[in-house]
Amino acid sequence: MDYKLVDVPELGYFTTDSPHARGELLVKTKLITSENYQRADLTAEVFDEEGVLKLSQGEFVALAKLESIFASSPLVHQIYLYGNSSRAYLLAVVVLTQAAIQQASDERALKATISESLQRIAKEAKLNPYEIPRDLLIETEPFSQENGLLSDSTKHVRPRLKDHYGEQLERRYAELAEGQANELRGLRHDKSRPVVETVARAMQAVLGMPEGELNPETRFTDLGGDSLSALSLSNLLRETFDTEVSVGTLIGPANSLRQIADHIEQLHSPSTERPSFARVHGEFATAARAEDLTLDTFIDQATLTAAKSLPQPTDTPRTVLLTGANGYLGRFLCLEWLERLAPIDGNLICLVRGADSTAARRRLEGALDSGDTELQLRFAELAATGTLQVLAGDIGMANLGLTDQTWQRLAATVDLIVHPAALVNHVLPYRQLFGPNVVGTAELIRMALTTQLKPISYLSTVAVASHGAATLDEDIDIRVASPVRPIDESHAGGYALSKWAGEVLLREVHDLCGLPVTVFRSDMILAHGRYTGQLNVPDTFTRLVLSLIATGIAPQSFYRTDDSSRQPRAHYDGLPGDFVATSVATLGAGTAGYRTFNVVNPHDDGISLDAVVDWLADSGTTIHRIEDYQEWHERFEAALRALPEKQRQHSLLPIVHAYREPAAPLAGSVVPATRFQEAVRAAGIGPEKDIPHLSRPLIEKYLTDLRHLGLT
Repeated sequence: MDYKLVDVPELGYFTTDSPHARGELLVKTKLITSENYQRADLTAEVFDEEGVLKLSQGEFVALAKLESIFASSPLVHQIYLYGNSSRAYLLAVVVLTQAAIQQASDERALKATISESLQRIAKEAKLNPYEIPRDLLIETEPFSQENGLLSDSTKHVRPRLKDHYGEQLERRYAELAEGQANELRGLRHDKSRPVVETVARAMQAVLGMPEGELNPETRFTDLGGDSLSALSLSNLLRETFDTEVSVGTLIGPANSLRQIADHIEQLHSPSTERPSFARVHGEFATAARAEDLTLDTFIDQATLTAAKSLPQPTDTPRTVLLTGANGYLGRFLCLEWLERLAPIDGNLICLVRGADSTAARRRLEGALDSGDTELQLRFAELAATGTLQVLAGDIGMANLGLTDQTWQRLAATVDLIVHPAALVNHVLPYRQLFGPNVVGTAELIRMALTTQLKPISYLSTVAVASHGAATLDEDIDIRVASPVRPIDESHAGGYALSKWAGEVLLREVHDLCGLPVTVFRSDMILAHGRYTGQLNVPDTFTRLVLSLIATGIAPQSFYRTDDSSRQPRAHYDGLPGDFVATSVATLGAGTAGYRTFNVVNPHDDGISLDAVVDWLADSGTTIHRIEDYQEWHERFEAALRALPEKQRQHSLLPIVHAYREPAAPLAGSVVPATRFQEAVRAAGIGPEKDIPHLSRPLIEKYLTDLRHLGLT
């Protein structure tokens, strides 16, 4: 008789959705029943729920979709997935195939075999760890219409399945939680086991895995571990061994279970004792003081004494050590320095994490392989000159993870150290970032003071200002402007604090022996202006652009407005990655003094996030603007949750709370950049011989790059 489409905000469906309107289809008819009279069970069969569940860590899982994937196992006849929003993982009920029943020796072995099969399928389907059932119940009676567990259309009747198995599954949840707690208590008190066994059991306990022998070459990430579960494991290992094992070490691509155990044993050796958060700031410190960060805590006295008599560097660098070359800015710095060193037969030594130098080089090549043929050919041409050497190392380890022989060789030959490497994580606390970001910087300072003085170019962040000093002038001494900083759990607070600590140490070493230091405090580093696919997919700006394109909705303005303007004059701070790399390489090659540059876009040009939305719309992207900001945010979050998995993973969803309120409009950058702008103009950096504005061509390149990467 009639029909219409209506919005369903709680599911993220709106008639304004792009590229197609979405919503609930309402049909007016004399023929379709609304329900079965006094038969809720039959109604449940007809109106089958999709089975979407939110786990305790905030991740959504589509149960029906996952069941269809796992049902492809040759051991699985039927499978029912079960979750509880107070738990972080799923459980399953598995009805066995005849083949599985016949090969079963005992239930424990059978469950292990089924779990292995599900793990293989999950890996092939590229599922997330939280989408894989952690434990299962074995069922021999199939789900059917006769026992009420299947509908007439052979779909799961979830209310019936939950009634039938829910009590057993909740009991299993409780048993697993109790077992995990007992295992954790046992690990904390039983110090008699071999370290490698304790580490294995700690991994199993944190991840809630069933008992069993783990391969010593297995990595934590291979078991489904991520940075948050690594934080739990790090805390457990600290309680068990009284030793700091950072999250970066646990999730490192080269660190297997055996290597983590070896690392713990080395840390317990008096000859290899390393600085720790507790040793420098105090076990229960709630504030970090610049006076805590003394060089003699990190570097032996003989090296510090000898550094005072070393001559100052005077020549143009011919051998450059670059850390984190496979990182987002690091890869552009790698290209920039290869271009500079190849004509003078210089050497670029790139430090990259990996099991060995071959694996490290593959990681660097993979970072540069974005599908741009021109980029790949140019890198291959530069690498073929013999200028490039890639070493497997880790800034979070003693000697940067290098052998003594390699360390000494670098100490004798390197002329300049360029240090963009860091564990960049805006959730982890300062304690977890202390090892790679603070102790790692101290290790590079030690190399800079060994055999000959080596200038250091250090990549810091403008977050040092937003989480500490009220102002961040390029002339200030950070130790004076911000002598004490709170240790808290604010977003990005730990990262900013670790970069502050690095600046303090560099000020200390400059005072000690006049070591030349150039600090670059960077803000948002945007896409490369030239090479296809070279954009930082995980960063906030890329997530925002992708989310605007995918949802097709934006606020009337991202900024607080008054009655006189719907879109106030504002500014977005960000610079192209190639411009930042050229600036760092050009301005960081100096051989004297201590200089700080705030690498920001300071122009009061009115180019804001609102302008970005305009450019996207003008380039053919359908974007509907919503007048009320709160309405936009609610609809935006719902739409993000409804995106396909690949887009949802790279969307703003994990940090959408940061956009809950409109931002205050700013005219230019939050920090001054007079020295940086003067230096850029004097050196003639970039096509404009000045700091570039955010431009429409760069935003249009985001559209091309996201499409190229299969994200839109």
